[in-house]
Amino acid sequence: MPGPREKQKKTAQELADMIAARINVGGIFVKVHKDPALGWHPTVVTVPAAALNCQMLAEKIAQELRAEYDLKE
Repeated sequence: MPGPREKQKKTAQELADMIAARINVGGIFVKVHKDPALGWHPTVVTVPAAALNCQMLAEKIAQELRAEYDLKE
C-alpha cells in the first residue's frame, strides 16, 4: 500500500509568486510566512479597496497549494 505522496519544497518567495500569479491583479504584493497550524500562510498587501478580496482569494489558493507544496526553510 503506497504511503502519502511527498510534497515538493518551495521557498516563501516561490509560493508568494505562485499565489500572486494566480490572483492576477496588478499592484498586489504577497508575502508567505510560517504558520504553526497550516505550515505556511499568505498575506496580501494591496490598495485598501481590493485588500479583502485579494486576501480571501490568496487564502483559497494557498489551501489548494498546501496539498502539493511545503515551505522550504
